[in-house]
Amino acid sequence: MGRTASVFPNMMTHQQVIDNFIKEGKAGSGTYVKSTGDLLYSKFPSGYSPYGHRAWGNVAGRQAPLAVRLEDGDLLVNGAALPYPMGSYQSQVLREVPDANLRFGVVPFHAIAAAWTDGEVREWDRAPFSIKDMQKEVGVVVPSAGERWREVTETDEHGRTETRTVHTLGDCVVRVHDRQFVSAVDETGPWGRGMYFMAELLSDREPKSIEEAFDLLKPKVVLDAEGRGVHVRRQGEWFAIPTMLRTSDLMADVSRGIAQYRQLHVLGRDGHHQLEEAVIYRAGDRKGEVYARGVLKHTGKEHQDLNLGAIRWHLVVHNVTGAAYTLSGAQAQFD
Repeated sequence: MGRTASVFPNMMTHQQVIDNFIKEGKAGSGTYVKSTGDLLYSKFPSGYSPYGHRAWGNVAGRQAPLAVRLEDGDLLVNGAALPYPMGSYQSQVLREVPDANLRFGVVPFHAIAAAWTDGEVREWDRAPFSIKDMQKEVGVVVPSAGERWREVTETDEHGRTETRTVHTLGDCVVRVHDRQFVSAVDETGPWGRGMYFMAELLSDREPKSIEEAFDLLKPKVVLDAEGRGVHVRRQGEWFAIPTMLRTSDLMADVSRGIAQYRQLHVLGRDGHHQLEEAVIYRAGDRKGEVYARGVLKHTGKEHQDLNLGAIRWHLVVHNVTGAAYTLSGAQAQFD
């Protein structure tokens, strides 16, 4: 097994290293958890082989950041999935930091690398910047509440409501260079588990809360509909607003040639969200608008199916965002 603090008296326990880093910003060294005061990380020797299993845990010779103290004193905790036993030290950090009376954000560092490079680099190990660069160029705008479970209430096409819980890393807003990104878990992710996403806010002002940040992702037509009490539904970056348009009116526009009726229409260029039935306007006052009914599904199965019903037509609109990334496993991926 690894060497322990009992063998080397000057070596700290992992918990001591974590506590001293979070609460006092002190450097420290444990067997597999270490801190410079600015960086808390987990590191394993290349010969790591507990119980004689060399590949056990898949961490031999690996190093991963757990948290970074930013230039203004805020903490940025790495929310990426880390292999055991690194993940257990990461969990300790996530448990401790909410009670430390300081501002922090929880963001997978893979996503920071993607945002920094406009998606050219999607893996933290290949990030073309140093920790010191990150300390200067990344900031916490809206702090996280930490790792938790959030209740989500959903309404189906028949008006029935259902409440379920979604795991979240702790929704927050971070700055990368001079751009702001909301980092959160999308409850429309697959199998009811939610899916991590990072989306750029196209706004010059800083949101004061995570709710305000989410509103900045909504186009005006969605905000107006919600202001009227309309129940707007969503799958990923697409919103569906119920309308009073009749099928006969839409098909009349199809017959006139200003709209096109399609089945299994995929939204957006190189998109992945497929509409069971759609009417797409090519001309006239509604040019560019898309109306849909039936099931909205993600062809890559990254979101739960959204059943809009077979009767009412919905106006389908995209969110307001710049670059956007999702995270699957330990890889930052575009949506």
